Amino acid sequence: MDRQPIISAKDVEITFSLRGKKLNAIRKCSLDLYDGETLAIVGESGSGKSVFTKTFVGMLDVNGKITGGSILYEGRDMTKFTEKDWLGVRGKKIAMVMQDPMTSLNPLKKIGKQIQESIEHHQGLKGEAAKKAAIEMLAKVGIPDPERRYEQYPHEFSGGMRQRVVIAIAAACRPQVLICDEPTTALDVTIQAQILQLIRDLQKELGMSVIYITHDLGVVANVADRVAVGQIVEYGTVEEIFYDAWHPYTWALLQALPQLGTKGEALPTIDGTPPNLFNEIKGDAFAPRNKHALAIDFVQEPPFFQVSETHAAKTWYLDPRAPKIERPHSIQNLREKMGKMGGSNLNG
Repeated sequence: MDRQPIISAKDVEITFSLRGKKLNAIRKCSLDLYDGETLAIVGESGSGKSVFTKTFVGMLDVNGKITGGSILYEGRDMTKFTEKDWLGVRGKKIAMVMQDPMTSLNPLKKIGKQIQESIEHHQGLKGEAAKKAAIEMLAKVGIPDPERRYEQYPHEFSGGMRQRVVIAIAAACRPQVLICDEPTTALDVTIQAQILQLIRDLQKELGMSVIYITHDLGVVANVADRVAVGQIVEYGTVEEIFYDAWHPYTWALLQALPQLGTKGEALPTIDGTPPNLFNEIKGDAFAPRNKHALAIDFVQEPPFFQVSETHAAKTWYLDPRAPKIERPHSIQNLREKMGKMGGSNLNG
């Protein structure tokens, strides 16, 4: 791509100190985010998706530390930011919607006041002007009777409504980048669709770039322009990842897609368990779980190989010297499966 990314993370490494030991949570993770796009980061629970993106808003836990790499935003390396630097970025330019809205909302403070505080802090409005903007934001995110709801507390809202409020707080400062960490988890299918549509509408209106963190490939198929897999072992357009994937971890995620109408069969799972992050990982981290791994996968980490201008995968399978590998799924089967799941982006 000729255009310059808004955020460019390169070889980021993150470690945590736990009980006197060092846990290597993120290992040389690279990612670019472009203006106005929707990027999905997909992987299993516990694969480090949230930890990685929390570095974009300076929200690592106190025992976590960036130990390598760089994260460039507006020409500045965020890995070197002070807390004063973050106050000009966090929430104002890059905002984050957490997985559980109840961890983001103060249960003792009225909903309207929480949105109003964000507006006052980031937009500079005060008093009645800020209150009016907060009520307008409640209406914008689909909260009925916003003047009355302004005076209510989080426990008086349903799960879906609380998620709308959290999105309202994040969007109230009109950020350039919105990070959504599993925004539809624990919501029923109908509410999930409404929340995803709300984020799409706000993205279009405000001109934001959006990062989705998810394990749900059905969500990815419906919302993403580009997809990044795991930590990051493959990236490409949504069509390239679903129909022309090359990394065995991507294959495993795709094969684990549930299919409507299946009866009397066990749900597909990914073999093995994620690596022990207290130990040094050599080669491809997925190799012990890949029954078709090459010998080199266990001793040397693969580089990225370009599949196309927009698609690359970190696998020795793409090395010219590698034996021919038969990918375990067909494009047609995936098209049929995604069609049944309603993957509109993939069938448009």
